[in-house]
Amino acid sequence: MQPLVYLAVRAFLGWLQYVWRFERAFMSSPLLLVAAGAMHSWAVVYSLFVAVHTRAMRYQGYHDGYTEHLPSSVAWTEMIAVASLWIWLIAGCIKAAIAILDEDADGLPVEQRDIKGDQLTKIMRSPVFNTALGNAHSISCAGLFISILVLCFSMSFMMKGAITMCEICLLVVSVGFALPHALLAVRRWNDDFCHVLCDLFPSDAVEAVAAEAAALGPQLCIIFALADAPGHAYFWQKVIYFMAGVSFLTSLLACAKFPSRLSDLALPPEVPETFVCLALDGIAVLLIVLSYPHLNTLTLWLSTLGIFALAATAKTKLVQEFYMEWIEQIFVIRSDEQEKRMCRQRIVMRRNMWILAVMSAATALWDIFLHPAHAQEVLNSQRLMDAMSHDAYLALRWLPSAEVTEAQHMLPKAAEALHLDAKDFAVERTFPEHRLVLFKFNGAEKKDSPPLFQNWQMVISDPQGHLAQIADKSFPATFNTSSCALFSSVANKTEAGGDAALSPKGEIYAAYSAACDWYKNRVIHGQESSEQHYTIADLA
Repeated sequence: MQPLVYLAVRAFLGWLQYVWRFERAFMSSPLLLVAAGAMHSWAVVYSLFVAVHTRAMRYQGYHDGYTEHLPSSVAWTEMIAVASLWIWLIAGCIKAAIAILDEDADGLPVEQRDIKGDQLTKIMRSPVFNTALGNAHSISCAGLFISILVLCFSMSFMMKGAITMCEICLLVVSVGFALPHALLAVRRWNDDFCHVLCDLFPSDAVEAVAAEAAALGPQLCIIFALADAPGHAYFWQKVIYFMAGVSFLTSLLACAKFPSRLSDLALPPEVPETFVCLALDGIAVLLIVLSYPHLNTLTLWLSTLGIFALAATAKTKLVQEFYMEWIEQIFVIRSDEQEKRMCRQRIVMRRNMWILAVMSAATALWDIFLHPAHAQEVLNSQRLMDAMSHDAYLALRWLPSAEVTEAQHMLPKAAEALHLDAKDFAVERTFPEHRLVLFKFNGAEKKDSPPLFQNWQMVISDPQGHLAQIADKSFPATFNTSSCALFSSVANKTEAGGDAALSPKGEIYAAYSAACDWYKNRVIHGQESSEQHYTIADLA
């Protein structure tokens, strides 16, 4: 699931905090940091899965079996992450329902029924029940944060292929986000364990690092994951990404050494930080929509207009009454600014990180704009899914000695070998420079007979009659997404030695690469060729 809702909610809450910065601010407490961290982890886990699948597709090719090459840890980590998120959502909804149904739970009793209450009220106010909900929250949050760390380990040490600069930066930001949140979540399980952790890691430092990581970490994870989609990066891009990752890490270390505030204070972020967060939220949304064009719908535009309308009316009385009913317990009267700890070194580190974060986001957006087709090929799962189900083309590469070199004269011979009518075949594309023609069957296949592409493979493997004088049996007989990717993989393995025809400099490789490029442009990118396909009947 795309984290568009998450980005919209955090952008609205960020704007709300800016509008009310002189009167109110969101609380900062270990419990709230852990609860909000679970929602932030949605974006981080999403980014890591995108990076893992992009690496697998980049190394194995775009075919329907590439997921078999993923580490087993990816599958069970995905299950843990999804289960943890559902537990967190269910526990959060139950706590919200309790807060709505039992408005007087935190007040003094005024009637006899407030003391006794019915069975439902007793359950809602039961310490055991509330403790169980709190433990469910902690367990789900710890599960999410541990899933992030496992995914980082899997991508670093258990996957084939070279690691990219964006993946390195993604790992740094993900680990920097997950570690402090995991410490806060695990600390709530047991009091004795909490004291041990507090002795090792001071509470103020851990909370400061968690808050700093949650401010820009999730957006940076999305940006770094999607920045890899174009499949390349110039040296200057790598430098910007590297500096952004390093500045994020140094900012966390500065906040750990010089925490800006004590726990349970309610202070708004600095104005520049608010607008940096809003800018990264917006750029992350643009990157997702550009990488997944099927998300660019009327619903998305209407939802965006709705968010802007809410933001424009954030301080009107009607809208204020609506959202205050939900967030008043955490959106409280702000604390005194003098309670904030000032440190010049921390301020410099954080501002450097803001500048580099915006630069890296702008660089990724520029790259996606410059290479939209390749990015969509890698990330647009729906387009890839459609390509996987696309019918295979039949391929015929004629011999250099063949007397017949025109496609319309070859189709009758291919139809004769398959015992079918030539009028049911259509030429899709010819590559004269590679002696190759792609065609497909438009007629109805017999129910009891094997698929046509299997029959054609058998015919090409041992051509008879007129076809034997034309067909090159060393060339693959069918062509689709899977065969293209697998053929490229085999060809790459023979580059160092083996069949010269299959090497990147061989004729077969050149012919198949040309057909592969055409196939991607037509089926995956949706770009029709200027050459129209035709049938034998069209030429008659």
